[in-house]
Amino acid sequence: MRRVWLVTVSAALVIAVGCGRENYEKRMRTTLENLEYARRLKKNLMDPPGEKKFQDLSIFIRAPKEEALAKTGGLSVGEGQFDLDASFIDAAGSTLHLLARVKMPKKPPTKGAPPPPPAAARGEFVGDVLGVLINNLGSPEGLQAPKFVEERTKKGNTFKRLIFTAGDKEARLYTYKDGNHEVALVFIYDAKLKGPLSSKIDLCLDSFRTGLKATQAYAGANPDEEPESGPPVPL
Repeated sequence: MRRVWLVTVSAALVIAVGCGRENYEKRMRTTLENLEYARRLKKNLMDPPGEKKFQDLSIFIRAPKEEALAKTGGLSVGEGQFDLDASFIDAAGSTLHLLARVKMPKKPPTKGAPPPPPAAARGEFVGDVLGVLINNLGSPEGLQAPKFVEERTKKGNTFKRLIFTAGDKEARLYTYKDGNHEVALVFIYDAKLKGPLSSKIDLCLDSFRTGLKATQAYAGANPDEEPESGPPVPL
């Protein structure tokens, strides 16, 4: 009987150690993959913008290298049409335009304060974005009857994509909607830069975050990392 008990306990320990080793190795693989992913982001993308408005609206974005945030948005938009209007531009002429709307909780009126001015008239988000692009880019044919295609990134972001020609340049419009956020990302670039820029655009879309995940990303946390189930098992 004692021998049977020892065999049973020994078998259980072997299984436990085996499972512990497997979990440890899985966590190590995940850590190495995250480090490699972070290296690729650093090599191909800019750091997230430091302007407070991005954090206030919980929008985290890293533009393709070397596209720096311009002082003002590069598109002509109506006053109050969007909550965020920003452009990232590099010396080679590649541009990323960002237009966003975010439903924010209404603040209670201050006692004795005058009523706030009426909100700007807004239409459907994607329709307004298309109108802005048509007015700013010379009414490209590809925007007259747009046919969007759904695209999902490796990290799970889902966009509606539209590729079109704007003059002598190529353009990609990605629209995104999740929770209180509606965002449009417009990449415009010389066609000869399409090859080297494509992987940067993919990483930009993959690392894009809104809401709580954006807040976590600004705080330096990995919003996609699964919480540890326990400390590594010593081997």
